[in-house]
Amino acid sequence: MKKVSETVFVCSNCGNEFNKWSGQCPGCREWNTLKEAKGLKVDGRKGVRFNQKRERTEVVNLGETKPIPVSSFEKGDGGIYISTQISEFDRVLGKGLVRGSVVLFSGEPGIGKSTLLTELIGKIGGLYVAGEESPEQIRMRVRRLKLDEKKFDILATNSTDEVVELLDRVKNVYKIAVVDSIQVMVSEGVTGTAGSVSQIKESTFRLIESAKKNGVAMFIVGHVTKEGDIAGPKLLEHMVDTVLYFEGERVSDLRILRSTKNRFGPADEVGVFKMEEGGLKEVRGKEINLAPTSSNVSAGKAVSVVMGGTRPMMVEIQSLVTESFAPMPTRVFSGIDNNRGKLLVAVAQKVFGIPLYKYDVYLSVTGGIKIEDTGVDLAVVAAMWSSYKEKPLVVNQKKDLVFIGEVSLLGEVKKVRNWDKRVKEARALDREVVEMENVGELRTLVKG
Repeated sequence: MKKVSETVFVCSNCGNEFNKWSGQCPGCREWNTLKEAKGLKVDGRKGVRFNQKRERTEVVNLGETKPIPVSSFEKGDGGIYISTQISEFDRVLGKGLVRGSVVLFSGEPGIGKSTLLTELIGKIGGLYVAGEESPEQIRMRVRRLKLDEKKFDILATNSTDEVVELLDRVKNVYKIAVVDSIQVMVSEGVTGTAGSVSQIKESTFRLIESAKKNGVAMFIVGHVTKEGDIAGPKLLEHMVDTVLYFEGERVSDLRILRSTKNRFGPADEVGVFKMEEGGLKEVRGKEINLAPTSSNVSAGKAVSVVMGGTRPMMVEIQSLVTESFAPMPTRVFSGIDNNRGKLLVAVAQKVFGIPLYKYDVYLSVTGGIKIEDTGVDLAVVAAMWSSYKEKPLVVNQKKDLVFIGEVSLLGEVKKVRNWDKRVKEARALDREVVEMENVGELRTLVKG
């Protein structure tokens, strides 16, 4: 059986492959982005591998690959886990880093990605691939954080091939490696400039292959777009083992480490850090309370308890409802989903009978964190109602209130998962949990 080599055309913008060339990419609709590439040529039981320059590189015997029985591995973990020595980091990852795993680490510019990863290497030692910074800049950061300089090896390069060659040459020397960032790495023989889809895909594939072969736990730093997504093809998130987001507002000192994908542990845990002059400090216990108790109860504020994985965290929702003089009223939601916010505005308008269609509505979650937990629905509606009435939400002056519950389209309030944990957390901080069946009962908490 003989197969001829397959010629494909790859779009340098979106990465899609096509059997024939065209002036415009059918996928992303960009012009003159399709480039010719040679694939694998198969002849009988042998494969002939070509590089992107269509040069023959090697002959692969397809019948040599054999399956590995699971029973042949050592029992237990076999020492494959590496503790980061940062408990909040280990909490998000599960038991710690896994040898040979690849972590995609992303976040807004200036949020502290490089600081956290520098502290990580300062704990256990490793290789820092500086694609964006000079070695002198990294050395300054190491000294500012008062870390052990002997634990750092810096490779200043933008070449993926140089990184792979080094890891292959010094086997078992590095436990972890940080590549900062994937958007500036380039691989020879691949069309496109640094940051293009083709370069990101090929560079990531080569780094993953090297990490698996050499047993190095690798962090790949990824930029984010203005929409908050990781820059590059979605395939990037499928290729890696773990995807971590480091988030928070730069004007606030609180930082949240969140996992959205984890092949070796929970995918819904969060780690909490506080940015200080000497670096990032772990936040635990009652320090996670983002809604400090205050005797000065004011209008437009409501407190709720959200779940960060298995950990309850108290947050404050602030709302400003003001009359609009524009043809289309403004809706601004910071920290909660935009569509969810609009839905709750509509529910509040329907249940309370208030004309929010001619009012601007602004909502914000304190601390700069992003919430996907529907358990804050009741607090959001309560904050809007309080702001509209310009009256605080009070039952008595002794305890502050906490609002927990998911709001349906009909205004019904439903209990959410981990209800008992949330209530216990609120009572531990001397707060009173408000229980109700319909959001219309909020009228009784606002006098006048």
